[in-house]
Amino acid sequence: MSVPATPSRPASKSVGAATLGLIATLAIFVAVFVTFLVAPIVALLLAYLAYSVMRSREGRSARATGPDEPPTQAHGFGAGTL
Repeated sequence: MSVPATPSRPASKSVGAATLGLIATLAIFVAVFVTFLVAPIVALLLAYLAYSVMRSREGRSARATGPDEPPTQAHGFGAGTL
């Protein structure tokens, strides 16, 4: 009967390589997690910024027409007239 002289399992990583792999994995996880966490907040802030800019432009154009123009009659769907 012969006894194998080679180790039964292949050589493993060194402690430094394993630590570097763990740190890289955690860094990738944190980057992806933070991206998915922050992206909706950034989208909502951009949407609010666009809304506020459009609202301020709407107010400026309504003031530019002035009060000397006669009010227009409401018509169309949802105007409340028959």
